[in-house]
Amino acid sequence: MRLTTSTLLLATLARVSTAQFARFVPPSDSSITYRVNVPASTANSGSGPIFFQITGPSSKQWIALGQGQRMAGAHIYVVYADGKGNVTVSPRLGTGHIEPQFNSDARVTLLAGSGIVNGQMVANVRCDNCLQMANVRATDSRSTWLFAVKDGDPLDSTSTSAEISQHDNNGLFVFDLTQATGGNSANPFVAAAPSPSSARTGTGSNPTSNPSGAPSSPSDTAAGNYDSGSDSESSGAVSIVVTDTARMLKIHGILMGLAFAVLFPLGAIILRLLPSPHKVHIHMAVQFIAFILAIAGLSYGVMLAEDFALLKNKHPVIGMIVMGGLFFQPIVGLIHHWLFKVKGKRTILAYIHTYWGRALMILGIINGGLGLQLANNTSGGKVAYAVVAGIMGGTWLASAGVYYARGGSKAALAAREAERKETASDGENGTR
Repeated sequence: MRLTTSTLLLATLARVSTAQFARFVPPSDSSITYRVNVPASTANSGSGPIFFQITGPSSKQWIALGQGQRMAGAHIYVVYADGKGNVTVSPRLGTGHIEPQFNSDARVTLLAGSGIVNGQMVANVRCDNCLQMANVRATDSRSTWLFAVKDGDPLDSTSTSAEISQHDNNGLFVFDLTQATGGNSANPFVAAAPSPSSARTGTGSNPTSNPSGAPSSPSDTAAGNYDSGSDSESSGAVSIVVTDTARMLKIHGILMGLAFAVLFPLGAIILRLLPSPHKVHIHMAVQFIAFILAIAGLSYGVMLAEDFALLKNKHPVIGMIVMGGLFFQPIVGLIHHWLFKVKGKRTILAYIHTYWGRALMILGIINGGLGLQLANNTSGGKVAYAVVAGIMGGTWLASAGVYYARGGSKAALAAREAERKETASDGENGTR
């Protein structure tokens, strides 16, 4: 009984001290591996250091891991060879579609076991303020990260501000940090971790030289020689392939842009200006096509918002409100049209259909601009949308003005009555 109890106690203590790792391997490049560990003390207090490891072939010019939902505003950690058998870790801040710049606020430490190991770049890193800078909770089960890789000759630089070329491959993924929680080692990536006091923290100076206590030979702590830790493999990360994300963003933008900036205004213009007895039916057809495109665009938008945890952002919130309101438009419009034919005059539903539709259309057009801003679209894309939306929106408003200047619904009713009498007269003449 005593032996069994002691064994269980030792096993429990061992499990408490064992580091857990969430691991991600990009589907587009399986030679690269990213691991993250959240110490138990950090998870319990809600703040503190985390550890991450970046490994990949030394044939890569640089490899990066970042925290964020897109490059703009992301906290990025770039690893490249320093030319002395070790690696440089350069903390940078993403600012958009330009080279990320060195971030002196990041407090990172390159730990023992780092270097060029058997043809692999290995960076074992402790970051004391990664969670705080990126506003990430240690218990976040859907923490969005990004990766980027550049092939080519090594940079061989110890400068944390070295110029880097644009990536050849990049992507987004989600880490479940709850599966990365465990242990309180000063270096969970090696079997013999140095004490916290022996490792040097980089706060703007070059943090890449081997900290005190690092082994003299990198092979002594080759990549993968963990402190008896548990690697959660793919279960700790979900890949969001960047090509799929870019394609989904493009499809979402095109569908919604066509619907709200082109077809919905076009349908309203047709109803007001087209000199045809079939303009109501043409109006219905155009609006129906726009509605179907908007529903398809909504599905892509919701998937993107879920992946990037943006469902509470103003763009998707406004988008879902607009789409919810649109679902009533076809029903109200059909009933209004039927009553107009039966009673020969407009009812309250006509005004609801008209002004509710106008409000939703204007809100949808504005929200398209918010979406381009959220997606960090190019200046050319924003200008193109503004031009198209401005022309179509202006024409739509002008058509409404012309319609009311011509007498509005009263003139339409008079024209309809004249057309009905002319048709009846032609019928009588044809029977004589």
